[in-house]
Amino acid sequence: MRILAAVLLLGISVAAPFTGWGSDPPPAVAVNTASAPAVPPSATVAPSEQEAGSPVPAAVPSRLPSDPPVSISAPPSEKAPDRVLSPGEVDLQVTKNLGDDAEAEKEEAEGMGEDFFANASREVEKGKGGVFAGITSPIDKFIRYFQTRGRGRFELYLSRSGKYVGMMQEILSRYGLPEDLVYVALIESGFSTKAYSVAKAAGPWQFISATGRRYGLRIDWWADERRDAEKSTHAAASYLRDLYGMFESWPLATAAYNAGEGKIQRAVTRYKSDEFSELIRHRYLKQETKDYVPKMLAALTIAKDPDKYGFDNVAYEAPLDLRTVTVPGGTDLAAVARLLEVPVESIRDWNPELRRFCTPPNRERYDLRLSVDAARLAEERMEEIRTEAKITFLEHKVRKGETLRALADRYKTAAPVLKELNGLKRDSLRRTARLVIPVTGLAEAEAVPGTEVSPDRLSMAHMRVEERTRKSRIRSMHRPEPGAPVMVRKGDTLARLAKRHGVRVKELASANGLKPGSKLKAGARLVLPAAFTAKKRGVAQSAGPKRAMRYKVHRGDTLDQIARVYGVTVDRLAERNRLKKGEPLRQGVVLVIPLES
Repeated sequence: MRILAAVLLLGISVAAPFTGWGSDPPPAVAVNTASAPAVPPSATVAPSEQEAGSPVPAAVPSRLPSDPPVSISAPPSEKAPDRVLSPGEVDLQVTKNLGDDAEAEKEEAEGMGEDFFANASREVEKGKGGVFAGITSPIDKFIRYFQTRGRGRFELYLSRSGKYVGMMQEILSRYGLPEDLVYVALIESGFSTKAYSVAKAAGPWQFISATGRRYGLRIDWWADERRDAEKSTHAAASYLRDLYGMFESWPLATAAYNAGEGKIQRAVTRYKSDEFSELIRHRYLKQETKDYVPKMLAALTIAKDPDKYGFDNVAYEAPLDLRTVTVPGGTDLAAVARLLEVPVESIRDWNPELRRFCTPPNRERYDLRLSVDAARLAEERMEEIRTEAKITFLEHKVRKGETLRALADRYKTAAPVLKELNGLKRDSLRRTARLVIPVTGLAEAEAVPGTEVSPDRLSMAHMRVEERTRKSRIRSMHRPEPGAPVMVRKGDTLARLAKRHGVRVKELASANGLKPGSKLKAGARLVLPAAFTAKKRGVAQSAGPKRAMRYKVHRGDTLDQIARVYGVTVDRLAERNRLKKGEPLRQGVVLVIPLES
């Protein structure tokens, strides 16, 4: 373990991985999940959390034929639509079977595990001096941090780890990689599929979109596979394998996962050394990257023997035991939940990659993860799912006097759904505006005529809407630690930096020997005040990072509808706003919507 704990020289900040480099995208794997064995706190295999299925994909259910478009005839009193847009052909994600390539991949990766330990031993010995002079070991430094100031959050990460470590280690092993690399995900995201950073990195392995797409992950307005624990682990394994092939050193490969392969390659060239212990003696690499490897190794050391380090009461979450059922694209999750008699929140938890209220309508079919019992019931009720839960998108031209609430009632949908789907900021509707209306099979027979819209038309416009919304409400869940240097960018002021990092201007100025009105020079480094710890970290360490946004209640809105749109539980929404379940909402009231990282 000590040898392993030397492999990289830790770093805790959850920085986004960088634009990927390397080979072809990893094969996407069917998500049929067999349950991974539970990992007790003292097990040899370190527990770790991830939100996907199980390690070994099982047989995929036979594909269903795509549903024909549903036409809705106009009542005699109304004019039938002139223009009908047939649904565009759906791009099916190409699923490549690992079977044929497994042997070749194994041979290509052979020896990487041995190099991992060999490099670790060498790098730790060299790291004891120089920049780590006076510290028994850089790994010990972060072990102490996790045992003290970072204890609350680290305990949460260990608890989550029970869900995913088994599955992730199985995938890493298939790629011929050391299983201990699973703890890169702990440092990156705390094993959270919902993690999202200011660098726009998402999911347990914190891929930015460019790298994710390069390694085979599909990202659009409807779904983001960076949040799929299983598929993103395949992508991360492929990326890490490519990084090792480039540097032939696990300390450098892991540092490159944090800083980007270009940065590490330039450091190697500049200092004419491929030894991580040598590169960290210079100022070229950020402190975050210098710390990244030892921090990961400290996390690994504790996770393998939590009792020894005082984490003897961790409540590990059980590994997910899920199955996949193939449903048509554009299947309403709430309707599926109703038919399967499970909470819609459970379906969202089992399928964290789904970003909207339905499976992606721009795909012909979708593999939906469900619990064993729900999957069995889904097979029995598949015909009902295909008819009652299938969504058709209609284009409606707004007429004088029509309101969002009235349209929602008319089409048997929810006002928040219409608002989100159409990127509306206000409740009022502009006459002659064209709205996209989702209509489920249950409502189609009674719906008034509209023009059927291809889901492909929605994605481009909504990606722009989503980007604006995300910028307005999301901050990074990972802030620099107190005492860590913060780089001043062009145009930064003390007030702007203080707001960005959640500290007071006076405290920031005092910590850096400046006056509150002092001008800053681009490229300078400032230190965050220690008060940041008590003020901002106290609750976060025990409860995890939290964010929130606000929503103004429309006439007829219910807690259930609002919770469904924003992907939170009714209980949590009610608790945050001090409401009782089932209590009617007053129009105009502003609710706080809690958003998880």
